[in-house]
Amino acid sequence: MFLEVLAFNDEILLISNSFCNFAIRKQYRFTIAKYTPYIKPKYVTREGTTVLYVRYNYNRTKRTLISTGYSIKPEHWDSKKRWIKRACPNYDEIDACLIRITSKLGEILTYAKINGISPTVDFVLLELKKNREYELRPNRVDIFDALERYITEKALVVSADQIKDYRTLRKHLIAFKEHSSQPITFHNLNLIFYNEFMDYLFYKVIKPDGSVGLLTNSAKIIRLLKGFVNYQIDKGVIPPIDLKHFKVVEEETDAIYLSEKELSTIHELDLSDDKQLEEIRDVFITGCFTGLRYSDLSTLSPEHIDLDNEIINLKQRKVHKAVIIPMIDYVPEILKKYNYDLPKIPRYIFNERVKELGRRAKLKQKIEVVRKKGKEREKRVYEKWEMISSHTCRRSFCTNMYLSGFPAGELMRISGHKSPSAFMRYIKVDNLQAAKRLKELRAKLAR
Repeated sequence: MFLEVLAFNDEILLISNSFCNFAIRKQYRFTIAKYTPYIKPKYVTREGTTVLYVRYNYNRTKRTLISTGYSIKPEHWDSKKRWIKRACPNYDEIDACLIRITSKLGEILTYAKINGISPTVDFVLLELKKNREYELRPNRVDIFDALERYITEKALVVSADQIKDYRTLRKHLIAFKEHSSQPITFHNLNLIFYNEFMDYLFYKVIKPDGSVGLLTNSAKIIRLLKGFVNYQIDKGVIPPIDLKHFKVVEEETDAIYLSEKELSTIHELDLSDDKQLEEIRDVFITGCFTGLRYSDLSTLSPEHIDLDNEIINLKQRKVHKAVIIPMIDYVPEILKKYNYDLPKIPRYIFNERVKELGRRAKLKQKIEVVRKKGKEREKRVYEKWEMISSHTCRRSFCTNMYLSGFPAGELMRISGHKSPSAFMRYIKVDNLQAAKRLKELRAKLAR
């Protein structure tokens, strides 16, 4: 690998949490080590390309550019994500190279921190040249430092919403330290940790609204934790850890959908006395007939609308997957009402007030929710309107379209689900509905 060393003495850099790997405090001075892919957009060859580097900053004055050996066109560079765009030729090959170099830099900085070595430019370049494996013992690798590096690396390749999820995991682990009977380390990721952490998530977490317990999000937290730990194992940062006891417990407290009749009732509500609730109703109905996640609904704008073909064409924020969605039922009318730029409503306000739509529509069906606490089972009964949230949109779309007879495989293309198992978790069909649907399909075939 060709290495190019440059010394800089320019403006003071702002320290960004996104790319800061670690800081070593010495009285009133700091040594900051960070790295990120980088191009010089002004240095373009006759062929229209510029060299792709990974820039390593030891501190404010000592830096180096590490060439990847690839050159790209400036238009194939995403300056916000600091990564190449998928449209870039040889994307997979270059993407793998960037991941390899940034991962190696992460290992070198971890090794330096464990052994009390200052990660100077010369040290890092020498270690890159050696290209050796490091013995990073789990009892000396700080789990929170590793999680911070993990978030930094993932920020380059996943959506901002996923990064928020990783930061939520970090927040809960930090808060859990006060409740744990043992230190939070890789070495202590055992059954005792799992049981105590699950108890904390279910019954002790205090949410922003003052309520206690993560009844709907605890499964996501455990999935994120397992993904983070397995990533460290795959990279060789820690030895294998048995996570078979870390079961993802799915709580179905938000597992409702609204039928098309119920949605019609909500659509017909007279909300002229409450402009905000009217806007929330329109966004909600649009979500229920497009299947868009709230993160996509809240950013829907005219650039995503193809009026000639009457479709919505966008790339989903969460999974970076392009989808094409037909504008059906109430959607064209609602989008036209807002000049194809839906109202931008903060999610917490949306979830707070969307329940009021169900209450006004008199959706009072009793829903029994059962959850486990150890070996015991706790039951609580809600009225249906109390369980409506932003997530109800996507679940209602998938279930209603599936019940109408639209093929699941084609429906997945519209909803953007990656696998049949993930898609079927959204479908809320009881035994009677399943029997009726089969009977109707057989009758159609017979005709």
